[in-house]
Amino acid sequence: MNNTRILLIDIGNTNLKWSLLEAGRLSPIKAEKHHGVAPDQLATTCWGDLQPPDAIYLANVAGADLESGLTSWMQGGWGRTPHPVRPVAQAQGVSNGYREPGQLGVDRWLTLLAVRRQEAGAVCVVDCGTAITLDLMDSQGRHLGGLILPGLDLMRESLLQQTRIPRVGQVPVESLFARDTASAVASAAVNAAAALIERSMRQAAEHCGEPATLILTGSDAARISVQLDIPFRIDHELVMKGLVAIAEAAG
Repeated sequence: MNNTRILLIDIGNTNLKWSLLEAGRLSPIKAEKHHGVAPDQLATTCWGDLQPPDAIYLANVAGADLESGLTSWMQGGWGRTPHPVRPVAQAQGVSNGYREPGQLGVDRWLTLLAVRRQEAGAVCVVDCGTAITLDLMDSQGRHLGGLILPGLDLMRESLLQQTRIPRVGQVPVESLFARDTASAVASAAVNAAAALIERSMRQAAEHCGEPATLILTGSDAARISVQLDIPFRIDHELVMKGLVAIAEAAG
């Protein structure tokens, strides 16, 4: 394992992120937007200068076509087939709380595997990306379920598309009660997310029998965190750390 070069790939709704695992260390995470980009072009942009890795682990929530196209590029250019990561009922001390384990997003599954490795107590993981997901896990590694809501940009876009509110861009949130339309839309979105997180954390203690640690990840973690009145930690590498757990367990 220490002599191998393993390519870890996280395909989210908006970005493709990747890192190399070598001698137990992760290289800096790189990212490319994938929407509207042909898989061959995307793969060449990301890995055209990369020597063939020894193994590839791939987590994907962006659809089968992109995964299939990237796999074909890797098979043709490297002679390698990636290992697609899928959620299962139980692994590495984590029990999937979904009635149908495969329905849990693989990114959410990987964050649970990652935090199980580094946290002894109950944990609430909030991924603040294109969608905002929240997952609760108790100190025994039992996933107790979660929530999914639109991300901040999706909230704004859905409101503007379905109303006659003039189109507004993204603006900083300066206070809860805004004095212009753009600020009102922005404040409502970020404070709605923050309020749901705080309510979830209050109920998490009842479900777990102890207070839970709140960990935020995802591109909008910082935007949401400034509105929180409760302790939190930000970790942008949770999905990659979950992929590391999968790769290391495979030997």
